[in-house]
Amino acid sequence: MDKDLLLKFFPVPDFLLRPAVGFDISDQSIKFMELIRVGDKFKIGRFGEVEIPLGLIEGGVLKDAEAFLKILIDLKHKWHFSNVFISLPDDHTYTINLKLPLLKPEEVYGSIELQIEEYVSLPAPEVVFDFELIHQDKEGDKLDVGVTASPRKMIESYQDVFSRAGLNLLAVETQGVALARTFAGAGKSNNVAIVDLGKNHTAIFWVKRGVVIHASAAIVGGATITRNLQKALGLEFAEAEKIKMTQGLLRSGENQPAFEAMVPVVSAIRDEIERLTSFWLGQIEEAEPKLDQIILTGGQSSLPGFAEYLGNHLSCPVTIGNPWEKVFPANTTVKELVYNEALRYGTAIGLALRNFR
Repeated sequence: MDKDLLLKFFPVPDFLLRPAVGFDISDQSIKFMELIRVGDKFKIGRFGEVEIPLGLIEGGVLKDAEAFLKILIDLKHKWHFSNVFISLPDDHTYTINLKLPLLKPEEVYGSIELQIEEYVSLPAPEVVFDFELIHQDKEGDKLDVGVTASPRKMIESYQDVFSRAGLNLLAVETQGVALARTFAGAGKSNNVAIVDLGKNHTAIFWVKRGVVIHASAAIVGGATITRNLQKALGLEFAEAEKIKMTQGLLRSGENQPAFEAMVPVVSAIRDEIERLTSFWLGQIEEAEPKLDQIILTGGQSSLPGFAEYLGNHLSCPVTIGNPWEKVFPANTTVKELVYNEALRYGTAIGLALRNFR
């Protein structure tokens, strides 16, 4: 594997790390976030969002490098960016949980490389992968690791366009890895599901002791809920969106028609969460595996009544995540970014936290 590319996936030692801004890249936008440490506290630096034209990126694959280059150059000139971490959607990434024999640290990478073709549909030379150690089992003879593997061509396409824009691309991650850094960690419960409810899709990640071991997505999101509401009540899209975000799944008398219009889509999301988590539970080699918590994030996750609806129909606690949990003390008011908006920046915040891991 190319040494320079390897450095994009493996953590850089803290003393060598250059402060970087997190770029959450999706098919529709780039959300960026900078965190600055002042003493033992953080403050928010540069942050914002820029839209990406439809078709420029599809499932994380760069389709129009020249158009994307122009966006990056404009961002660099406006915000004076130098160093960046980026995350890409998990659509074309393989997320794998491997059990390896007890190995020396320098032997783990080679062992994964020998097995990678069993789990991905590409030859090993065409794949770039990273791994994180979850734990060593009680008997001490096995290592539990989470692996993320991406097509080399896809990663190199981003490496090339960022270089041409004059930006130092220091790391490439998946959305799930960045979200796990924001919302999960070694101090959390053993098994957590992070559900990112976005505008056009819902990403679901299984995080074991802070490490992503499974990832999937459903092509249904907040916009689908709005369209159902719009059709059922004969409203303009903007009006339906307002009702969705202010009244949501609250079952008051006047909101009952809206509730009934939204429930089919919300139920489909619930069923997909339940199907995936049940399947993933069956893959965990524990005596009594269980899901300890579901954490909601994303711009649509604060839909009134959504967390309660899922909690009433799923077999574990459901909470809306706090994207500032590792940044600011509890109950801190962040004047630069209100809570509902901050939920949209969970991935970018996780990337920015990489400076301080």
